[in-house]
Amino acid sequence: MMQQLVHDLCSFAANVVADDNAGLFARIHRELPLEIFHFSSGETYNGWQVPQNWRVRRAKVYKEGVEVFDGESHTLGVGRYSKSFTGDLEWEGLRPHLVTNPDLPEAYLFHCMWQYRPWDADWVLCMPYIVYRDLGPGHYRVELQTEYKPGQMLVAHHHKAGRSDKTIVFNSHTCHPHMANDGFAGTAVLIRLFQWLAEQDTYYSYRLVLGPEHLGSVFYLRDLPRGEVDRMVCGVFAEMPGTNGALKATATFAGGHMIDQAFANALQHHSRAHVQVPWRKGAGNDETVWEAPGYEVPFVEITRCEDQWAPYREYHTSLDTPELMIPARMEEMLAVLKQVVHSLEDNVTVERRFDGLICLSNPQFDLYMERPDPAVNKELEADAEKWGHLLDCLFRYMDGSMTVLDIARRHDLPFDRLRRYLGRFEEKGLVSLHRAAIQRTAPQRMRP
Repeated sequence: MMQQLVHDLCSFAANVVADDNAGLFARIHRELPLEIFHFSSGETYNGWQVPQNWRVRRAKVYKEGVEVFDGESHTLGVGRYSKSFTGDLEWEGLRPHLVTNPDLPEAYLFHCMWQYRPWDADWVLCMPYIVYRDLGPGHYRVELQTEYKPGQMLVAHHHKAGRSDKTIVFNSHTCHPHMANDGFAGTAVLIRLFQWLAEQDTYYSYRLVLGPEHLGSVFYLRDLPRGEVDRMVCGVFAEMPGTNGALKATATFAGGHMIDQAFANALQHHSRAHVQVPWRKGAGNDETVWEAPGYEVPFVEITRCEDQWAPYREYHTSLDTPELMIPARMEEMLAVLKQVVHSLEDNVTVERRFDGLICLSNPQFDLYMERPDPAVNKELEADAEKWGHLLDCLFRYMDGSMTVLDIARRHDLPFDRLRRYLGRFEEKGLVSLHRAAIQRTAPQRMRP
């Protein structure tokens, strides 16, 4: 069950560099064979830095000599990458170092910025508001001991070879400790997708890349041979699959790519509710890395982000647990991703092998799609007129210039049904179908 997999992945206190990361990837390896890449603390690229392995050794707060908070009581109790601090403070000096949210009184917040900006690191304690509200004026002592040790950032990939070496990438992050929707539920959906792909005979190759948000992709792509990058024709970043918001897909940077079309059709015809937004107007993730200059892999982000700056109520808190996940919503995202794969795999152009108007209702062909008739009760489906209008236009599309996705978009029809229907024309010898290869503009690289 996907829900159990989410529980298992969320059991690890994963981070950009953390002791639990090895166990996390070992658990994923039980689902899919992984190749692991190691990046040492202190490595830099374009200003990004692989952080140290940061640990909390003590995190006590006392008020008038009485313990009022222990930051080690929860993985999120101390802001990631906080420095050590021991000293006495009045309330006004302590308060700027406390992170809380009165709207989520029992939640610990995930303060993670300093992992990406270690030069800015200070110290903060993340406490539930039900603790914070009882503090107030007084004399406090803080005993915060953290340590930084050299470690390694882990990034993993799994590659499913197809008949072509042209590769479609799927990406999810692995650095939010214990968090489900913003993190490991998305990873679980992609694991299940690749287990399904393993059973498919695919034309394209598929690669799953798992690693810390931004930093993982930055260093993974840094070391990837250019030829491998050039073979990546498009990709998807997936997260936030388990809450009740509508599925939200962002456009690729340039827009109009075949993967944009595939998502538009899959969401329109295979989701409960959906929203499509421009580039980088979703939650915002590693699509910026994959589409960065010199790589320029067309990338879509798929989430259930309700608002760019407030994706869902429990976002970046200890309340983002496996119990928050709705299994049907995770399965829905998985179904949409499968449909996207089908569309990319089966997209074809259509070339006719006849001139003139074919009588599609003739039993010789039996390809006519019935339309409403006031004199005949045909008990038609609600979309019958859409299919009828398609027939008014279809023969002119059979010049090899339009793909099935193009036609489906123009007539608001589901790709899978339309593709099967056009396959019947091929069976009758009326058309020939030709793979519509995914095109990608060559990246513009700096000269050596």
